[in-house]
Amino acid sequence: MKEELSLSELFDTLKRHIGKIIIWSLIGLITLGIYTFFFVVPQYQSTSKIVVNQTQQTGQAITNTDIQTNLNLINTYQSIIKEPIILEEVIGKINSVLTTQELSNKLSIQTDSASLVFGVTISDADPYVASELANAIAETFQEKIGDILEVESVTILSQAIPSVNPVSPNIPMNLAIGLILGLMIGVGTAFLSGFLDKRVKDSKLIEDMGWTNLGSVLEMSHEELKDTRMMKQVRVNMDNKSQLRRRV
Repeated sequence: MKEELSLSELFDTLKRHIGKIIIWSLIGLITLGIYTFFFVVPQYQSTSKIVVNQTQQTGQAITNTDIQTNLNLINTYQSIIKEPIILEEVIGKINSVLTTQELSNKLSIQTDSASLVFGVTISDADPYVASELANAIAETFQEKIGDILEVESVTILSQAIPSVNPVSPNIPMNLAIGLILGLMIGVGTAFLSGFLDKRVKDSKLIEDMGWTNLGSVLEMSHEELKDTRMMKQVRVNMDNKSQLRRRV
């Protein structure tokens, strides 16, 4: 019974502060919306795909062992691509103002555990810069990897193409996060207000504390008050006085 009463009080608190909860939810939604649309710089991605074959003796067929060896080496290729020996060459080739660390932060490698193909992906605020960097990295890797490891060939399967569709920010997700955060703040504020409100709201609290209930005063709305006999008599008296004044 006590649990049911607590749950009832919980819903009563939410009901009393529903306006405050709605306002906070809208504030959260609008705040994240403004941040997303006006302060977050959209990011674009472009990917160039590469396949690398390890050196093998001429005339021999490719075996499963060769394929597995190539798969194991992909992690090595990923590490090499992010090294200054590749990135410095890329920066010089396209006359970029980026440092090697900044370029490395924009770079990610897309792999498939069952495939020899991996992608060089660049994220940038300019879709054309992103595609240019991705292609330059793939071409530089193709030129330099032979000096680092013995490989049969490096093939660029597809070049990066500028994409005008940003990958971030995720507008629906950000708006949903803003709405949820605002809702949480509104609910928290409602419970805090209820906790800090020490007024006696019903007779049950008086009984629980062992006090004597001396009586209660009913609260009437303005419409109810207008319909009472006393107020009707007051209006009649006021009308009579007005009529007497006009006669005089």
